[in-house]
Amino acid sequence: MTKRQTKANGHDRAASAAALVPHHTLVGLELTGGFLAGAKLDFADGLNCLIGGRGTGKTTVLELMRYVLSPEARLSPARGKLIQSNLGNGRVRLKVRTKHGASYWVERPWNDACQVLSEHGAPTTLSLERDIFKADIYSQSEIEEIATSAPFQLQLIDKFEAEEIRRIEADQRRLLAELEQNAIELAQLGRDLADLEETTAETSAIEEKLRALQEVSGTEAETINRAHEHKALRERERKALELLRADLRRANTEAGNLISGLTQRLASRLDTELFAGPNAELLRTVGERVHELMAVLEDAAVRVGQAVETSEAELIGREAELAVAHAQQEQAYRQFVAQLNEEQSRAQERTRLQKQHVVVTTARKELEARQKERARKEEQRRSALDALAGLRNQRFQLRRQIAERLTTDLDPVIRVSVTQGNDREAYRSILAEVLKGTGLRNTAQTLDRIIQSIGPEDLANLIQRDASDRLAARAGIEAERARRVIELLRAPDLVYRIETVELGDVPRIELQDVSEYKDSADLSTGQRCTTILSILMLESERPLLIDQPEDNLDNAFIYDTVVKNLRATKGRRQLIFITHNPNIPVLGDAERIFVLASDGKRGSIVRAGDVDEVKDQIETLLEGGKEAFRLRSERYGNS
Repeated sequence: MTKRQTKANGHDRAASAAALVPHHTLVGLELTGGFLAGAKLDFADGLNCLIGGRGTGKTTVLELMRYVLSPEARLSPARGKLIQSNLGNGRVRLKVRTKHGASYWVERPWNDACQVLSEHGAPTTLSLERDIFKADIYSQSEIEEIATSAPFQLQLIDKFEAEEIRRIEADQRRLLAELEQNAIELAQLGRDLADLEETTAETSAIEEKLRALQEVSGTEAETINRAHEHKALRERERKALELLRADLRRANTEAGNLISGLTQRLASRLDTELFAGPNAELLRTVGERVHELMAVLEDAAVRVGQAVETSEAELIGREAELAVAHAQQEQAYRQFVAQLNEEQSRAQERTRLQKQHVVVTTARKELEARQKERARKEEQRRSALDALAGLRNQRFQLRRQIAERLTTDLDPVIRVSVTQGNDREAYRSILAEVLKGTGLRNTAQTLDRIIQSIGPEDLANLIQRDASDRLAARAGIEAERARRVIELLRAPDLVYRIETVELGDVPRIELQDVSEYKDSADLSTGQRCTTILSILMLESERPLLIDQPEDNLDNAFIYDTVVKNLRATKGRRQLIFITHNPNIPVLGDAERIFVLASDGKRGSIVRAGDVDEVKDQIETLLEGGKEAFRLRSERYGNS
């Protein structure tokens, strides 16, 4: 058997291994404009390498693929300028194959959205990132940033359970939106209750005075008291019908405004220009249905108005009848009181108090209703907060499991861990925003003690209960300072913000350095890249694209770790690397190598093939190419 056959059989075995582990793959890239206009790259399911001199467009290829594969990512000014200048009026076409075996074309011109097409070019309504395909793409600077940034490390950890993490965070956003609306409603209820409590504050005093005026003795006592009771009842009857009529008018106005606003919005969505385009027939059908709905709504508005007018007219008639009855009853009452000289002065005071009593009793009923509503909304809030805490804990448990799995896979060189609720910056930021500039001495020290000893939900509870003594004891601060802090944080909307703020999870990635483990942020540049690259190259269903992974790495690490990982991973995951180091394509036995060249104005793919087919270009373009082939022969028996 020839070496070429042996190598082919090895590739067949790699392909068979890849087939056993479902994963996404990039099939091909086509560029129709710009610096690399006309370039076509057919990727292998394994290790792909892009090589060439500087300025030949290697990084441009990766960034153009990122532009398509991460359409929802915000473009930095530098990255946007690179895409625009190298794409021009052309477009990027990328063919992808999902882990389920379905193939799609994805197209994107400059400054426009992606369009996903079927394998045969038919348009679809799919979204690349949300529905079908994901890839991991990194420049060398991004790898370094992961080593020093906790948020980036969490993003890296989350990618190992991306779908479940995304579901949890979507549920969290939904709950936070509900809690925000709940906070608005509770704050308004609090203001309403304060007004109603002020109105009802004199209820007991008014009732006491009325009871004193009702203490009439003698043979006429029962008749006098009944006459006064009926007078008070007349005022309540009149007030009830007056409020009922006001409610009818308000209901009619609100219903009319609601329906009018809705019909106007519906009409504004379908302007005449929409009916002049290629989808006019479809939109006309939609327009017909909308106009039918508008007619129903307008008819409903008319019928509601008519029903209210009928009810109000009848109510006015009943009010007139009641007014006549009240006038007759009032006349009889006054005649009766006039016969009792002593009772006349009492009657005037009693009438005044009875009118006040009607006002406060009406307010008291409204107060009781609002109190029940507040209790219901507070219960809803407690349930939502419990659910939110459950989701945050669920996400942490998932992150902890990922960290343990990574540590097991990378043992003993690298350790990964996650600590729950150790990031208190968002919590600190809210408190600092309020306490800044208030004249409170040693604010920073006070903040430190509070946020380290009391969680957000507990602090919100202490504020709501005005428990400054408990705050002082738990935070270890003076009683007067605790009272002042609660006074400053008392606003309901602020309390609700504090209640929902998250104490973030904190990741830690460590590398074994001789006999001890060091945090990735404290490592040298080369060690940082060594650590993060080892994690990035673990098995995943997503293709991994890296620009110059060898930067800042010594050849010993590339020989012993990178190449070893490449050969172990590429059967289970597609890899696309831009590299200047010959050891990566040669010792990694790349399935496909693309050689890029440039005449200064345009770039192109001048050669593509496997390691043996591109041997001359590797030896010519990459320093140490011949040495890489010698090492390959020694290690793997390939010439």
